Amino acid sequence: MSKSNTYYPPIHPKKASTRQDEKWDEAVGLFNSQQFEKVVPTLLDYIDPNLKNKKNGDTYEIPHGSVVISIRQTADGLWIKCPFLNIANAKKVPLMRRLAELRMSPLNLTNLVLEGDLVFFTFSCPITLCEPYKIYGVLREICYYADSFDDEFIEKFDAQHLQEPKISWFSEAVKQEAHANCQKIIADGLQRFDYYMEKRHGNNAWYTLNITLKKIEFHAEPQGYVRSLLEKAIDGLFDGRIPFHDRLLNGKSDLEKLKQLPEEKFLSGLYQVETFVPYKYSGKKENIRENWQESYEEAQEMISNSRFEDASNLIQSCFYNLFYYNLVNEEISKPITDALSQASDLPWSQAAPLLLKGMQAIMEDTFMGADYGMDLSKLMGEQMQQSMQMMQQFMANYKTN
Repeated sequence: MSKSNTYYPPIHPKKASTRQDEKWDEAVGLFNSQQFEKVVPTLLDYIDPNLKNKKNGDTYEIPHGSVVISIRQTADGLWIKCPFLNIANAKKVPLMRRLAELRMSPLNLTNLVLEGDLVFFTFSCPITLCEPYKIYGVLREICYYADSFDDEFIEKFDAQHLQEPKISWFSEAVKQEAHANCQKIIADGLQRFDYYMEKRHGNNAWYTLNITLKKIEFHAEPQGYVRSLLEKAIDGLFDGRIPFHDRLLNGKSDLEKLKQLPEEKFLSGLYQVETFVPYKYSGKKENIRENWQESYEEAQEMISNSRFEDASNLIQSCFYNLFYYNLVNEEISKPITDALSQASDLPWSQAAPLLLKGMQAIMEDTFMGADYGMDLSKLMGEQMQQSMQMMQQFMANYKTN
């Protein structure tokens, strides 16, 4: 454990955000001026200007992952519907219980309805109530939860898709390489975790779990059931209701489950999908700086005190957090991936300064550019900021012995 983590580049170039920030202010202005019929089309332009090509008559049909969202607007109202599951041959009692739970939480704006044996996400409101924040929240809620829970419910309860997912498979060679690399990532993570736990270095054990899980997502970006497993494991690391030591043990258990996942099951999640409202946010440099400030200062102090291993784990955790929660442009991603690549497998004393240099490129350069409208990266900040704060707390409470 004398060297930094191995860097595995993504199997496919990372997507950049398609949002047109200036369109958000336009949508808000249209709502405030009571031009209600223009709000939703402008909001869709904000998400992706190419969505206008998905319109047929008064209805948009927009794919997202394994589902398709239908948006119909008339002079009087807005109707949003998303086919979710066919439960005709499912284990209905436990599945219906889970669907009832979803309606109470985490769903806030949308509803789940049962039509015969078919389950749909739905939302409707008068055209005069199409406030941009609310409608964007509805669309994101449907996209995120429909695409997340369908694969889980199909796996656990034998439900079926209502429509065939529109996916693009990676080549067999790419999938096999990704699987092999992810197995190496998991094996290395488990080895490092056991080492830190034996040394009673709880903070570095936690960083190792966070880095390992998010490296898998960064490298392979699996979809479907595999992504659901990753998300649950990561959420568990940050669940403040669970004692810290239990979170560590649960995280190790989650890694072991991923390691033991049958190869065909893992490969079945390696594909690309069309996205409507991305589950990742649009990372803006000013917000990244705000989230990283304390960690940046702490990493500098660690390196000045020759705590190279601690600094490397802290910085890499920040880097993989960024890619997990955000879509970032090349200006932001390149200095970070360069630092991760250059520090790969180096001794801690050499890796830490290189990683700090990558962070410094984001924290200290001059950032120029217009800033418009709704800052969605601040919504992401609830997750990223929580991540940073918890990492700081761990470093304070679990000093190395």
